[in-house]
Amino acid sequence: MALKFKGNVWVFGDNLDVDYEIVPFRKFDAGLIKLEDVGNWCMSNVDPDFAKKVKKGDIMVAGTNMGCGHDHFQANLAIKQCGISCVIAESFDRNFFRNSIAVGLPIVELKGINEFAKAANELEVDLHAGTINNLTTGKKLKFTPFPDFLQEILEVGGMDQYADKMVAAGKVKK
Repeated sequence: MALKFKGNVWVFGDNLDVDYEIVPFRKFDAGLIKLEDVGNWCMSNVDPDFAKKVKKGDIMVAGTNMGCGHDHFQANLAIKQCGISCVIAESFDRNFFRNSIAVGLPIVELKGINEFAKAANELEVDLHAGTINNLTTGKKLKFTPFPDFLQEILEVGGMDQYADKMVAAGKVKK
């Protein structure tokens, strides 16, 4: 996975809860949603057609405390499965941050993103360079890129794939 993304912006507010706004976890917990289909339920309590409207590569922009609530990884996986290439937020809940890296969902925490990017703007995000270009407005922002080891985990698709890569390279034993 390259760590450069280009897509249209979907904007959401503050305090998006992993178990309500991002994924209706009670339905998942009851067995009504299967893990491989969780992307079809992404943001369904906020916008029932969201997963149908997202195009592969689109970018989610959120306010503060993105991914608050429980530490369920299904929300991160739902965002990735529905086609969102990366999430940029004013701030992330720490569990959501950790789970994003684990499932290979690229994220950027950046103060001022809500003023910079509006719904339907087209953004180009380069995680290696630490740049976000708003192709609609012509404005640019910089951020501090993740350390190389986190970029490598995201590049291969998450922790499971990273572990497989380390085992195959003989760096760790299974």
